[in-house]
Amino acid sequence: MSDKKKTEFPTLPVWLSVTVGFAVAFALGEYYGFPWWLRLVAVGAVSLVIEAANQIVRRLADNRKNADKA
Repeated sequence: MSDKKKTEFPTLPVWLSVTVGFAVAFALGEYYGFPWWLRLVAVGAVSLVIEAANQIVRRLADNRKNADKA
């Protein structure tokens, strides 16, 4: 076994963001009566927001890791 620490920061899988998007779209449709096209937009918007947050966290972790090396 290697004693090296894992240097890659874990990322959220894409299927998770899409699943959460569908859950939000279902809730919006059931409780607020959104039409199908607005539910589709909600899936895309939620997926984009989760992926953006994922990238921000990865970049901050990379910057922190690079600052520690310097």
